[in-house]
Amino acid sequence: MMDFEDISLHWINRLGFLIRRELADRFKANGHNIGAEEWAVLLHLWRQDGLAPSDIADATIKDRTTITRFIDGMEKKGLVTRKADPKDRRRFQIVLTEQGRDLEAQLVPIAKELIGQAHAGLNQDEQKTLVSLLRKMTGNLTG
Repeated sequence: MMDFEDISLHWINRLGFLIRRELADRFKANGHNIGAEEWAVLLHLWRQDGLAPSDIADATIKDRTTITRFIDGMEKKGLVTRKADPKDRRRFQIVLTEQGRDLEAQLVPIAKELIGQAHAGLNQDEQKTLVSLLRKMTGNLTG
């Protein structure tokens, strides 16, 4: 029988669930109704505002229907808006509102605290190695 506790993917999956739950709980405790998936969308828009929904779906590894649902919810919260793509009026871009941009300064410190807790006991070389290994494993699955 396979012992799942000896499989790295078990621990990666478990860590992912813990991080999403803890991040949402910490945001909520600080007065922000932002889920982990919305956080992922915000991270990409803070880096490059005006992305197409398909680009956000690809970047977050979510299907386009799910991303549309997240964007609808974020639009209702006043965090993003849809804007016609100047290059192709049949498409649109997702653009941060002022409120969405302002959240970066409030949410990033909360996330950094969680990252620090997760990295406790790891030195810089171990952290770099971990990131390198996770990128390599991700690349193995995404081509």
